[in-house]
This record gives sequence, C-alpha cells and structure tokens, in this order.
Amino acid sequence: MSFNKKVLTTAFALLTGNAALANPWDATLEQIQTQYIVPKYDQFSQSANHLAEATQALCAQPSEAHLADAKQAFLDNVDDWQQLQWLNFGPITYFMRYYAYEYWPDKKGVTQRQLRSLSAQPEMMDAPKFWTSASIAVRGMTAIESLLYHGDFDVMSRRSNCEVLQAVSRHHAQTTQDILSQWQDSQATDWIFPEEGSTVSAEHLVIEQMVQQWLEHMSVVKDAKLETPIGYNDRPNLKLAEFYRSEQSLDAIETNLKAYRQLYHVGSPSLYDTAMELQPEQAQALEQALANSLKIALQLPDDYFTGDYSQEQRVDMAKPLVKAISNSQTQLTNLVTAMGFQIGFNSRDGD
Repeated sequence: MSFNKKVLTTAFALLTGNAALANPWDATLEQIQTQYIVPKYDQFSQSANHLAEATQALCAQPSEAHLADAKQAFLDNVDDWQQLQWLNFGPITYFMRYYAYEYWPDKKGVTQRQLRSLSAQPEMMDAPKFWTSASIAVRGMTAIESLLYHGDFDVMSRRSNCEVLQAVSRHHAQTTQDILSQWQDSQATDWIFPEEGSTVSAEHLVIEQMVQQWLEHMSVVKDAKLETPIGYNDRPNLKLAEFYRSEQSLDAIETNLKAYRQLYHVGSPSLYDTAMELQPEQAQALEQALANSLKIALQLPDDYFTGDYSQEQRVDMAKPLVKAISNSQTQLTNLVTAMGFQIGFNSRDGD
C-alpha cells in the first residue's frame, strides 16, 4: 500500500471510528516500540549494568578514581532514564517500578532515613524476598544518588554504606533488564485492556495512553522540575529540584525536551508524518512549539539551579520556558484531539 493511500485509509478510519475498516496506528505504534522504547531501554539497561559494575569495583577497592567512575556511570544512567521518564506505561507499571526508579520529590527525607537503617544492618538485603517488600525509596536512582552524593554517607570509608550502594545498584540493573526483556517479548497492545464494546483498535488506545503520558510529563517538567524548586508561585526550595545533589536538574529538563522531539518523529510513518497529512497546520504548530521549548531551555545558564541567583532572577529567566512548555501542551492537546484521541484528566498535574 502506498503511503498516500495508507494515510487516506487512516483518515477515513479515524472519522468513522470503525476499527474493522483499518488499523491506522499499527505501523506507527510498532515503530515507536521497536525504534524508540526498546532501543532506549536497551541503552538504559546497559548503563545500569555499567553502574552496577562501577559500584562493585568501588566497593572492592575504594579509591577516588573508582568513586569518580561510579559517579559518571550514575550520571550516564540518569541521562538514559530521562529519555524514558515520560512513559509510565507497560511493564514499568508493575511492582511500583516507575516510582522506585526515582522517589522524588522526597520532601521528608525518607530515602536517607531508610538508607541509614539498611547501612546499620546491610545483611538484611541478603534475604531471598527482601526486594519484593523493600520500600520504593531505596530501590532506585534516588537512593544511589544519596549514597554517592549525600553528606550522611561515605562509601569510601564506611564499608556498610558501600555494601548498600552495591546492592541497590545490582537490583536497579536487574529491574531495568527485566523491563527491557518484557518489552522485547511483548507487543505494546499486550499492556492495555480495552473496555467491552470499544469501537477503536487496541493500537489507537495504546497511542492514546502514550499521548496522555506525554502531556502529563510536560506538566511534571514545567511544574515539579522547574516552577516548584525556584519558587515560581511560592517560596523557593532548590533542594526540591530533581537530582539536585548530582547537579543534574537542568540537564534532565533538556534531555526531556529532546526526547519529546524524538518521540514525535520516530518511525515511518511517524506521529509527525500522519499528523502532517491529517492536520498539517496543527502538526507544524506542535513541531515549532517543541523546537522552541528546547531552544529556550538550552539558553538557560549551566548553573541555573546552582548559581548565586535570586528568586526573582530565576523566575525571570524561567518565564519564557514556562510559557513555551505550556504552549507545547496546548498544541499537542489540540492536535491529538483533532486526530480523534480522547485526552482525559491529567493525573500528574499539580504533583
């Protein structure tokens, strides 16, 4: 089938809502999974394994060089995570994996308290079912960051601290490998359960959920990652910035915005390709909005979260980016609604 004919079939199916006439999102969804989700999880899994190996080397022979290697491995792993963070769908939703990856914001210091308890008795982590009942606060990157960067812990001189770091890193790597394997061995439609009597295809419903996740993540970036820590609407608390101890707060936002553009263009036909055929003006408006958000983010100073700026200065610098991300949300909502998707309540809004 030619591309143009396929697009016409897609448009007709969307207008009629009859899944039996065509499965317009099958190719796009398949390419999102095989060209974005699986490769990104493969990359994430590899860097998680490298992190586990680096912490093992550190604990076996503590040194400044091994500590630097472990910290760099952590930063690489965080960067890989930021490319997937928008998607809370599929195997990551089982066993609270999504929230275990990153227990943030941790406003009450739960992670540090539980890590101190584990450091007092690291042998408890050897229990066969320890990780099945362990708190999400100590199962992922938030815990690893604390052990590597928080002043309460010293993995160089305190053996028990390093044992906890090594155990958490191994569990983190195994979790990521498990999720990768599940994505490789399944179809995206395996992770959705259409309501009885649904008249749209499973592929349509999966993309609908993915778009919903994308929109909700934009709210997280704008509200939780940017506005809240700098005191955009309230008192500032820079310790609420994401991965602030490892100084990854701004890098995380930039990587998120780059991921949005990749997601929009991945595959052939991509979401962008199909949108240009069905709703060209709105498709191009979203393209420009996504590009503008990234451009503005890249113009912020590298020390935006760490430099000696006043609250007023940070807010003034953030205003263009806040406006740009809000516009991206509006353009994405307008586009996908026009293309026949039902976008519901933003469950993460205001987090």
